[in-house]
Amino acid sequence: MFEVSLPETGSCALLLLFKHICGKPQFSRSKLARIARGNTAKRGISPWIAMFSSTWSGRPFCGGSLIGNKWVITAAHCLHNEVTPEETRKHRSLKQDDSEQIFQAKNLFLHPNYNSSTFQNDIALVELSQQAFLNNYVMPVCIPEVEIQPEDFVVVSGWGKQFLQKQPEALMEIEIPVVPHELCKVGYAKMGRLLTDDMICAGLREGGKDACSGDSGGPMVSFSQSKNSWYLAGTVSWGVGCGDSDSYGVYSNVYKNLGWIKTTSGVKY
Repeated sequence: MFEVSLPETGSCALLLLFKHICGKPQFSRSKLARIARGNTAKRGISPWIAMFSSTWSGRPFCGGSLIGNKWVITAAHCLHNEVTPEETRKHRSLKQDDSEQIFQAKNLFLHPNYNSSTFQNDIALVELSQQAFLNNYVMPVCIPEVEIQPEDFVVVSGWGKQFLQKQPEALMEIEIPVVPHELCKVGYAKMGRLLTDDMICAGLREGGKDACSGDSGGPMVSFSQSKNSWYLAGTVSWGVGCGDSDSYGVYSNVYKNLGWIKTTSGVKY
């Protein structure tokens, strides 16, 4: 079943207007306070975010990011078990609002080199049953032209549990820095975990801000000053603990997987 809930006016005009626009939300993002639990995201601030919810409970279990108008990037580990995801873009996790659009997944594509034991190439694509109607609340994020660099700040969004305690009612977001790969690699080696070249680490050494259970597959975005737009740097993948000190969150590197993403989806921007 295909269900769409949209504002009543302007749909056709907006569809044409946003056809080739990515990463340019119509609602501004104020500077995020660097506090432990992140902030409740302003409605419409991340119009590319997708929520995968259970068809029987309605509860979200993973996130994703819209690219183009018919494809969602998420984590492969969200889909490698046999599931039938219902894909939603919305602000609140359980309550419906008039800006969300609901789709069934038509096809699932896991990265051919995904390793469920190490989370290497933990990235997947979901083809929607129909094209999304693009507007101020539903807009694709740009795919990267350059790779994210250490010390760059990124914004991570999701409906995951805060410090493994409870799931928030509304979309949450945090702003954190990218961590040098070798620093993170050494830290995880001490825990017996392998950090591969297609992974990005981000967070604070003292902890307190991190993606958590339920955020998997959700967007890590960065702002390009030259393009004046937001692009998808990574997707939430794995970590040890949740917001612990000296234990950074790990994200799949979208730039490292661009060839497969473009070939599979046909999306170029």
